[in-house]
Amino acid sequence: MSLPALVFALSLQAADLAPPLTYEGKQIEEIRFSPPTRPALQADVARRMQLQVGKPLRLTDVRGTIKQLYGTGEYADVAVDVTDSGNGVSLVVHTTDQLFVGPVEVEGKENSPPNRGQIASSSQLQLGSPFNDGDLDNAVMNIRRLLERNGLYRATIEPEVDPDPERQEVALTFEVEPGKRARFTDPIVIGDTRLPPKTVAKAAKYKSIIRWKQATQQTTQAGIEKARSKFAKEERLTAAVSLDHIDYLSEQNRVRPTIKADGGPKVEIKTSGAKISKSKLQEYVPVFDEGTVNRDLLVNGVSNLRDYFQNRGYFDVQVDFNTKTIDPDHEEVQYVIGLGERHKVVRIDIQGNRYFTADEIRQHMFLQPKGLIRLRHGRYSDGFARRDEDSIKTLYQDNGFQDAKVTAVPHDDYRERVGDVAVTVEIEEGTQYRVSRVQLNGIANLVEPELLSKLASAPGQPYSKASVAMDRNYILTQYHDAAYPDASFDWREMPGPGPHEVTLQYFITEGNPRFVRDVVFTGLHTTRRRVVRRSVLLQSGDALSWTEMGVMQRRLYDLGVFDQVDMAIQNPDGDTQNKYVLFHVTEGHRYYIGVGLGGELARIGGNQSSLNNPGGATGFAPRADLEFSRMNMFGLGHSLNFKSRYSTLDRRVSLDYSIPHYRDVAGRNITITGLYDNTRDVLTFTGKRIEGSVQLSKQLSKATNALFRYTWRDVQVDQTTLKINPQLIPLTAQPARLGIVATTLVQDRRDDPVNAHRGIYNSLDLGLVEKYFGGNKNFVRFLGRNSYYKRIHGDIVLASNTEIGWIHPFQVTAGVSPADYVPLPERFFGGGSTSQRGFPDNQAGPRDLVTGFPLGGNALLVHSTEIRFPLAGENMEGVFFHDMGNVYSNFGDISFRVHQKSLTDFDYMVHAAGFGIRYRTPVGPIRLDLAYSINPPSFNGLTGTYQQLLFNTATPAIQHVSHFQFFFSIGQAF
Repeated sequence: MSLPALVFALSLQAADLAPPLTYEGKQIEEIRFSPPTRPALQADVARRMQLQVGKPLRLTDVRGTIKQLYGTGEYADVAVDVTDSGNGVSLVVHTTDQLFVGPVEVEGKENSPPNRGQIASSSQLQLGSPFNDGDLDNAVMNIRRLLERNGLYRATIEPEVDPDPERQEVALTFEVEPGKRARFTDPIVIGDTRLPPKTVAKAAKYKSIIRWKQATQQTTQAGIEKARSKFAKEERLTAAVSLDHIDYLSEQNRVRPTIKADGGPKVEIKTSGAKISKSKLQEYVPVFDEGTVNRDLLVNGVSNLRDYFQNRGYFDVQVDFNTKTIDPDHEEVQYVIGLGERHKVVRIDIQGNRYFTADEIRQHMFLQPKGLIRLRHGRYSDGFARRDEDSIKTLYQDNGFQDAKVTAVPHDDYRERVGDVAVTVEIEEGTQYRVSRVQLNGIANLVEPELLSKLASAPGQPYSKASVAMDRNYILTQYHDAAYPDASFDWREMPGPGPHEVTLQYFITEGNPRFVRDVVFTGLHTTRRRVVRRSVLLQSGDALSWTEMGVMQRRLYDLGVFDQVDMAIQNPDGDTQNKYVLFHVTEGHRYYIGVGLGGELARIGGNQSSLNNPGGATGFAPRADLEFSRMNMFGLGHSLNFKSRYSTLDRRVSLDYSIPHYRDVAGRNITITGLYDNTRDVLTFTGKRIEGSVQLSKQLSKATNALFRYTWRDVQVDQTTLKINPQLIPLTAQPARLGIVATTLVQDRRDDPVNAHRGIYNSLDLGLVEKYFGGNKNFVRFLGRNSYYKRIHGDIVLASNTEIGWIHPFQVTAGVSPADYVPLPERFFGGGSTSQRGFPDNQAGPRDLVTGFPLGGNALLVHSTEIRFPLAGENMEGVFFHDMGNVYSNFGDISFRVHQKSLTDFDYMVHAAGFGIRYRTPVGPIRLDLAYSINPPSFNGLTGTYQQLLFNTATPAIQHVSHFQFFFSIGQAF
């Protein structure tokens, strides 16, 4: 008769049941898994099995095995069956796989807010985390709460779970139909409001002029803030206003908020002894922000007001406060301010410094002497002085001077001038501590000499805790990159062998290595997998590196295809060596439409019908832009972009097709462009251009890009718009077809392309126009640019820009001058807000000898220098600039001569100086430049109409380019 089977229960608690004595100690003949262990887990399971074939069966080993298998995180349930096998026992380990959260997506009609990303996030299902039975119900409940907070009470949510047993993950899709959004109705106000409840309800402004607003989380909270602001306007600063609850009126599809408000007493905050605006008082007294009145906040207000007045030159200011209860519903807080004499910081000296120079120390200081425009009284306060003391002390401590002392001492009436203050920063450096030795303990899997060679704390180097922190980050980064995510770091400081020497001991606990089981991409609905394949840096069996994962995530974002890239490790807390690396992408919108309106105000130059003012006249050019883009074409990451512009100066339509990362090479892009342009920005003529081009760009380094392109261009000049000598019209108005092969090299090392403070920008453009390439003209065109930016002191920046250009015709038609061979639209034109500011837009260079209108030239040389400096506040800066240069007839005519020889001489260098204002905005600085042209040209011209020019009845008149020019635009000049 066989003995009954013994079942070790599904949990550790059940495993505590004592087995019959007949099984305890019997030899294990066989161990099987049901279902069989997956190959990827066999090594992890084998390391954790305390039960071994050929060994006796022990209850403690059963418990240990179950605990270890649970520790892998791969199993939701573990049980062990034991049966008698005659000479011993057979074991069957029953397991139930743990499932993990895979892609979480939202389908259905989108009615934002909330958008699909917010809905998916609200489910609180984290990619790669364990998925349990109750998680789906919780996710639906969380999504419903989010929808209801945004007024979508009639929404339906249908979850769909798609398990993937192979990868032990579940894909979850929530089909959401939002329904109609509810609107507000009359709110209810409860509590000791101190104000009429109707006043509070009206202040929330849940109703617009015509109808009740739609209920969203944002509008609900905005109403609470508006109600709170109403109390603040009534000087009830301690008012507590909150949303108590919201009732949903299902029949009307309305929501009724209940606002709980405790008005509190009226608190009036005043000052005496000095005037200060209410806005400044609200800024510096934290009572207004915190919505409560207590002594700590009032004391903070004292400190803030003292700093405010000391920063304005009242260094001896005394600030105190007193409170008074006028009646139970009215309190008064009065700040008593004694300004004292006003001072100016005229000098800041630094003494006792030997290790650092004074300039190096000043870079860490907030105290400043008075300036000419900004900080007219300098910057000083007791708080600022303490801040600088701490900052300089930290600087020394980070460089080994652990006992450094820093004191800022003000001196009144400096050099017997009443009101002048000098500040002396006295530094006691003390002795510099140095590292004598660094010991690494616990390293078994990395190369110790390589780690030691790159530590900030090296023998002979200054000792500081900041360097130890850098070492900690470096060592842990190296371990994480080497697949040891659980590595930890500790350290100990010990006296060194010599005086003022320190021995550092670093203790590293490596933990177990982790490797990539596989890299899984989800969320690719339109995008083809080959597009993301170029971003894959990790393969199965590679070390699990968070750094590499971060690079992959950044590359996926750089494709410009995905709005969001979620990255995770499946089963992150499980004790297994091989992990799935998960990437879930959210594809971006495939269509984009942009509309823009703007304009340019400057001395633009003349008009289309008149011969008057060829040297420029004040004008306004309105502009409208329309853009349309189709992103991720064919799922390949390509894009189709339509752009159009309509203005009084330019009418343009372009269509381009972009192919990024050609042949899976990052930084190699192809662009195919078609263009139609009708330009009037040079008022000598109206030109039409039809163009097609193919361009290949290649990123050579982080800062350097190369571009190679072929362009075919058809250029036509409308003869009826040419305001030049009628005898030249047949020559200059000939249609031109150009086949151009060109290359451009760009190097950009600026710290900020929009508003650079340091760095360089270089560009070289070389193009060959040849009949062999499909045109009827032959010339070489070169344009080079160098921009240089350097911070010369504080926030003062020196900026310079040089441009040089040359057009060289060859195989010129017999009888045609090289100066007239190049079509008008292809010549260099200069002058304006981004060129030589001594001229209106495109007014530099050679001119028609009869009408005086610009003709452009075959050479260009312009140099600009700017001194950019802070002017007022944090967002406004001023600029002094000097521009020199011109457009020249030919390269050999370039001259630095500053005097015009005659009314027909334009090949000389024009100089202009001026002042500009820049105001910083999110889209770039708004710019106003006022320029004075020192030696502008004079020339022969005509007055009258275009028809009078044709019939030779216009009146000759000597014309001039105005000495004064102004430009209003967006962005720096260069």
